[in-house]
Amino acid sequence: MTYEETVDFLQKNSNKKFNNNIINSKVPIIGCTLPFVRKLAKQFSVQQVERFPVHAYYEIDLLRGIVISTAKMPFEQKREHLAQFAGTIENWAVCDSSAVKAPVDEREKYFRFFCELLCSDKPFVCRYGVVDLLNYLDSEHIRSVFAQLKNIRQWGNYYVDMGVAWLVATAMAKCRDETIEYMEREAKTVLNKFAYNKALQKMRESYRVSEADKQWSYTQKII
Repeated sequence: MTYEETVDFLQKNSNKKFNNNIINSKVPIIGCTLPFVRKLAKQFSVQQVERFPVHAYYEIDLLRGIVISTAKMPFEQKREHLAQFAGTIENWAVCDSSAVKAPVDEREKYFRFFCELLCSDKPFVCRYGVVDLLNYLDSEHIRSVFAQLKNIRQWGNYYVDMGVAWLVATAMAKCRDETIEYMEREAKTVLNKFAYNKALQKMRESYRVSEADKQWSYTQKII
């Protein structure tokens, strides 16, 4: 489909109940759901979506992110596409819906790339790196993930802070001992107050964190 045909198709399949306020984007929103755009994305190539204008519509940005993040190509080739895409992100929904599932044989290359994104001066590039590191919360990478958080420059940005809180709370469910050690030590000086307390709050709200660990979280709150 051409760009014009794609926009027309999206408009004909918009959901009138779509809540635009949730996205908090300055980009025009047609009103299509994420599952619908994911299904549509299977019809496009990276070359096609990269010709579409950036920020014309939220759904087009979302389509671009999904197509690029799921494209099967060598890391050395895909890295450039991901970096260019990351620089265009302007809302959390496009960011979080475009996370990459790295192939096993290139997992370490992607890990280093995602870590590099944390140092960006652009908040959503940084958040994109944080969100992609959610796939590395395992015994092999957890300490490296935590160590990389000190490279974040965008503390105080709501979406960066919330992304880190999400990451740390998820780590609690997957790597409990390492996360408790981190929260009791380095996190108190690396994370800002908002991100630290939000991480604790998200742990308490998680169904994957034990009641005992939720009680532990109450002892760590920074006042």
